[in-house]
Amino acid sequence: MKPIVLIPAYKPDKKILSRIVEQVADLDVAQVIIVDDGSGPLFKSVFEHVKTLPKTHVLHHETNQGKGAALRTGFRHVLESRRNSNSVITMDADGQHLSCDVDKIIHAVQNHPESLILGTRGFKGDVPLRSLLGNKATCLMFRGLAGRKISDTQTGLRGIPCFLLETLVSLRSDRYAYELEMLLALVHKGIPVEEITITTVYDDNNLSSSFRPVVDSILVYRTLFAWWFVFRFKQLFRYLLSGMASTIVDFGTYILLINFSLGFVTASVLARILSVLVHFSANRYFTFSYRDAPQMREIARYLMVVVFNLLSSIFLIYIFIRFLSVGEVLAKVIAQMVLFFATYVLLNGFVFLKQEKKS
Repeated sequence: MKPIVLIPAYKPDKKILSRIVEQVADLDVAQVIIVDDGSGPLFKSVFEHVKTLPKTHVLHHETNQGKGAALRTGFRHVLESRRNSNSVITMDADGQHLSCDVDKIIHAVQNHPESLILGTRGFKGDVPLRSLLGNKATCLMFRGLAGRKISDTQTGLRGIPCFLLETLVSLRSDRYAYELEMLLALVHKGIPVEEITITTVYDDNNLSSSFRPVVDSILVYRTLFAWWFVFRFKQLFRYLLSGMASTIVDFGTYILLINFSLGFVTASVLARILSVLVHFSANRYFTFSYRDAPQMREIARYLMVVVFNLLSSIFLIYIFIRFLSVGEVLAKVIAQMVLFFATYVLLNGFVFLKQEKKS
């Protein structure tokens, strides 16, 4: 079955949109759906022209509702029209996606019908700094909180199996945050993710993009943290219990060894080694629910986190005492509270990271 291509458009350039639709319609697709997201009377002729192109269907919003709403409208139309297609390919209307890359996604959805396909940009060459930094920051936060490495969380070129559309139309995020919530929802459902490398294209320093750097970034990160709090709260609680268990082992072993007349240095070292083993095992099998034997890569990365935690703790305690006049005990408590979340993010996004394939 041939896929359907879905293009949300807000005040698009006539030449660019027409070129995109003509090129994509020549590919092995069933239909090209364009959603006019309230572009207004001045752009009526643009969409009237696009309607005349082969395989094309145009949907309209009376007012601008944002990219998320436009995608939902397109997904809902596919569900209601019951076309004989097993996937939807989304792409942007500003010329960032080349037809040859759309063709890659078409082949990928045919080869991986149960997976979400992402066209990931390499961000090489003349890339606007705001786009590069914004994407890298979001990818790192996604990795740390969702525990999944995805190279381009903001790509608009995606291949989506139709059996996922019911889930996607129920999501409520607005504008560009919708695409992030889509990733979070599908990762949470355990849907496999395939990444296909595509060309990075930014014409005129990406001035045609309707992305609002401050407002839309806030919406994106709010969506990420809200999802993490709702769906990872149990995991965070398990992480807290794992930390408490290793602390009890540390102190209990230290006291026991002191009672056996070992020196405090030897007792401290042995107690810390045992507590580290307990902390690693508890987090791997209890917090992050692994069942197989640990890998050397995980152990090496975990030891790196241990060293990071120790050095960071010493540094923070020094800063609190030296510049904020905080007592030694309180400084230690504050430092560990700060590092509690940082260590969780490193364990989730670095040590026990669940890998996905990249094509």
